Amino acid sequence: MKWRKDLYLGESAGKKKNKIKNQLDHEKLVPGVYVITLASNGKDLLDILPAFMLFRDSVREREVIGLAVTKEEAFEVCEKIILDVYEKTGSYGVRDYFS
Repeated sequence: MKWRKDLYLGESAGKKKNKIKNQLDHEKLVPGVYVITLASNGKDLLDILPAFMLFRDSVREREVIGLAVTKEEAFEVCEKIILDVYEKTGSYGVRDYFS
């Protein structure tokens, strides 16, 4: 799996970032952890996935741009990503921004 260098983190995830990344890199289950990637379809902005989904071949090659410890935190991270993109570009072109 690919990790974005400037990974967006939820407050709880920030405290455990290296441990979580290491566990996921070694395909260990990390309950309650969610990853944020660019949307897999053409109409949504982002996907929020339970971390275990990264072990599937169809998801394995996606770049992780955000990490959260709860689903609520994942929504907060998505909000931050979208607001940052809008502030920097004046649009909601998340895919273009991260490409």
